Amino acid sequence: MSTTELSFLKPKTGVRIADFIAFVADRKTEQVLKTFVLEQAMPHAHIAIGNVDDAIAHLSKIERSPLFLLVDLQDSVMPLSDLGRLAEVCEPSVQVVALGERNDVGLFRSLLKIGVRDYLVKPLTVELLKRTVNVSEGKVSPVTLARAGKTIAFAGTRGGVGVTTLGLNLARHLAEDTHRRVAYVDLNLHGGAANGMLGMQSNNGLIDVLQNVRRLDPQYVERTLVAKGSRLYVLSADLDYGTAKDFEPGALTRVIELLCDSFHYVILDVGNPADTLAQEAFDHASRVYLVVDRSVHSTRETIRLLRYIEDRDNNPPTSLLLNNPNAATAGKVQPTDFMSAVGRTVLHEVQFESKAIATAENLGEAPLEKSPTGFNQAIARIASDLTGQHAAADRTFLQKLKLRRK
Repeated sequence: MSTTELSFLKPKTGVRIADFIAFVADRKTEQVLKTFVLEQAMPHAHIAIGNVDDAIAHLSKIERSPLFLLVDLQDSVMPLSDLGRLAEVCEPSVQVVALGERNDVGLFRSLLKIGVRDYLVKPLTVELLKRTVNVSEGKVSPVTLARAGKTIAFAGTRGGVGVTTLGLNLARHLAEDTHRRVAYVDLNLHGGAANGMLGMQSNNGLIDVLQNVRRLDPQYVERTLVAKGSRLYVLSADLDYGTAKDFEPGALTRVIELLCDSFHYVILDVGNPADTLAQEAFDHASRVYLVVDRSVHSTRETIRLLRYIEDRDNNPPTSLLLNNPNAATAGKVQPTDFMSAVGRTVLHEVQFESKAIATAENLGEAPLEKSPTGFNQAIARIASDLTGQHAAADRTFLQKLKLRRK
């Protein structure tokens, strides 16, 4: 049995031997746990390769049970019986998390009934552990969580590709046409385009919340938002050029969590994908829209950015929006060639609009264009895809078709 110990105290000292003990069946899961323990700076942890019997043997030798206990049920023939034996050597206060390969709802419910706090299905990730084991509060997060909003990140393959134009008009559509509460966060700290497109000025609220992350609560964050109507709110900054601000790691994460408690959608306008704030945005996005255009440079950057965005623990679903911010000219990459090169289909293509978009942005108003194949219709299609209205419409149509056939 292989063991990894971090500041592991000697038995029979009258103190808790370890805050976190884990027995897992494979090296890959063991390595994930090591990373998690180090990232959470847990000084007293014990991670070992083993099964439930090994966990029972270990717990029988120590004076105090751990705060958290993770056991792997991969090789367990009778998991409920094994966990019953494990309970006999554990204190009632131990918070047990079970790990296995079976995505079995019946097993999950049975485990909850006997006192297991949660059941995780492999492969295990650091992000999944963070969502399950709340080290700072000393508890396993409840399985039934409060309803929270979705975090949507918009990023582009180059400047001027139309990230803010698409992201902001989607936010406006969700707020005005689908009656969702939307928070738009412009991560360009030196003055993004969002405020100008809305006819507003920034109050540097984003800087305020990021610098005071330890004092944040829902009321604090609400006071920093600038309202555009009754359902659309903006959080932004307008620092002078040459001014730099440093924020502690996880600052944006905390802001996102609080916003998701109050809004249906939190839309993050990612300026520079390589920026530290952008990395946090991608790490906590439930969906990413990557805005591209028909250029060779955009094609190359799409391949790189897809790998960069999706190669993380949360693996956010990423959709491509092919925008045409300029008039059609010879020499542009054809959509079919673009999709063949990147190995991914385009979710929607937004056609070039010569006048309505520029006029609306300069006036701080919504575009008035009403073409059935134009900009506003493209925004409506993206919104329907995001909210699931297309799927609902398809189901309704099929149901009506079945009734007619009867």
